[in-house]
Amino acid sequence: MNKTNELINYLLDNKVNKLHKLYETNWKKYINFDIVLDKINNQSNPSVNNFLGFIYKNAHGVEQDYDKALYYFQLAVDHGDCAAQNNLALMYQNGQGVEQDYKKALYYLQLAIDQGNSSAQNNLAYLYQNGQGVEQDYEKALYYYQLAADQGVSIAQNNLGYMYEYSKGVEQDYEKALYYYQLAVDQGVSIAQNNLAYLYKNGKGVEQDYEKALYYYQLAADQGNSIAQNNLACMYQYSEGVEQDYEKALHYYQLSADKGNSFGQNNLGFMYKNGEGVEQNYEKAFKYYQLAADQGNSHAQYNLGYMYQHGIHVDQDYEKAFKYYQLSIEQGNDIAQNDQQKILSDWSHNGLNKYIKTKTTKCKELEDRCKELEDRCKELEEENAHLKYKPGGPGYYESKQDFEKYQ
Repeated sequence: MNKTNELINYLLDNKVNKLHKLYETNWKKYINFDIVLDKINNQSNPSVNNFLGFIYKNAHGVEQDYDKALYYFQLAVDHGDCAAQNNLALMYQNGQGVEQDYKKALYYLQLAIDQGNSSAQNNLAYLYQNGQGVEQDYEKALYYYQLAADQGVSIAQNNLGYMYEYSKGVEQDYEKALYYYQLAVDQGVSIAQNNLAYLYKNGKGVEQDYEKALYYYQLAADQGNSIAQNNLACMYQYSEGVEQDYEKALHYYQLSADKGNSFGQNNLGFMYKNGEGVEQNYEKAFKYYQLAADQGNSHAQYNLGYMYQHGIHVDQDYEKAFKYYQLSIEQGNDIAQNDQQKILSDWSHNGLNKYIKTKTTKCKELEDRCKELEDRCKELEEENAHLKYKPGGPGYYESKQDFEKYQ
């Protein structure tokens, strides 16, 4: 029986436990939502209501409508459906159709967990990992990720792998990271495919293997994962395990950038700036750097600062260059710090030169003005040379003719 018919039967029979297990697999890629909607039309039970909430939330076969999603989730929650409790919690967690409310998110997650919902366990772990609505607690995050991963929740397996890779609440353990990533990869999770590729590319917990890295990056990129698309592009750009291919690099950077990935945007900007695989285009370079910098990407902030410092496509502007370098420095970019110091040096030198030039110009203006006044004084002196005191008393002669009488 295919997944579509399996889902229809579960929904119509309200087999909550079996639906619960189905939802915890990578089931959505195998479902024809149009067929399911046709079969469950005018049916109503908690499982159907939760499913309707899901498709309206995610726009599967229908136009996205958060109000309807909330309505159907709430109907199912009122009948104790644990999957709906988890889904309603996510809407409050992410502020979808409602004001973001971590307290309500935690409340509904706990209701679902009390019924053994493993997806809710993963989602609660995420809140503890990131300190959202609760105090950050890696120990609790690990506990709930482990519970969910042990029940086969693929995204929890990926998240647990991440905790081991980056030493979040546990000692760094690449072998365990590799193990949990592989479990998630086996269920088709694109972010796990990307993470596993990263371990192979960098030889962490495993012998470095560019071929396997490319394989897993490609799997994830083909699923539309923007992180993997950027990483795959990097391998083509810098000839890592493959022949250098700027055209393919540009293609995957563009896919990543179009999904709003700041690294893809920055790297695409870099290729346009340097004319790699494409005609040099400073305007497009600036555009993509700006998009990435606006998302807080430190590399793009540096690159944007560089364009302002050197007047590339824009008027030279040390103030803006300084600003973007500072943003990049605050994220630990040492190169930006060096270039910012050059700006300060240039500012100091150019500022002194500008001051001297300004003063010199002012002095010249004053000198010219003095010369003008001096010449005018001479003119006035010549014109009024006949004006003298009369002999024997005060007063001016009334005319030049009177003056001449006494000469």
